[in-house]
Amino acid sequence: MYDRGKISESEKLLISTTALDLALMTKFVSTIDTPKLKAYSIIVSGSEEATYQAKIASVILHLMGWNSLYLGNVENKIDPFFDIDIQRLITKKLKNVNGLSAIMIFSFNANTLKFLSNTIKTLKKKIENDLRIAIYTNNDLLQVSQQLDVDYSTTELTSLIEWAKEEYHNSLS
Repeated sequence: MYDRGKISESEKLLISTTALDLALMTKFVSTIDTPKLKAYSIIVSGSEEATYQAKIASVILHLMGWNSLYLGNVENKIDPFFDIDIQRLITKKLKNVNGLSAIMIFSFNANTLKFLSNTIKTLKKKIENDLRIAIYTNNDLLQVSQQLDVDYSTTELTSLIEWAKEEYHNSLS
């Protein structure tokens, strides 16, 4: 479908990573008793080095009851039209959901981190639900990430997961 122009580059990436998610879930999680929450996350990796942490976060959030999508590593996909492409995908996935939505950017590359955060920040006005943006990065880029006007920045995966839990509970009140 991608070769015929029926789906975009980011949708192709989402389909392939969703297939990988299904394989991992089938292999490692046979039954889940966790109720689904009104919480949605889209996780984007912006560098090869951050891909594993992003994937782990997606699986943890899924196991906590979040509706979690892992987009994959987009570092090499960025071109002049990619910002429009990823904005369309995120809008399509989050536009009509009720509850908390979080977009989490995992990147150890300053340029990709800035590009993705700026691209996603423009969606806050377009998406009518409760949208949060979080960044997971390394110690070298933590100060840069804190200047990007996002809701949360960290270098610790456990801290990011705790932040997500807290934001969800705060959104209920």
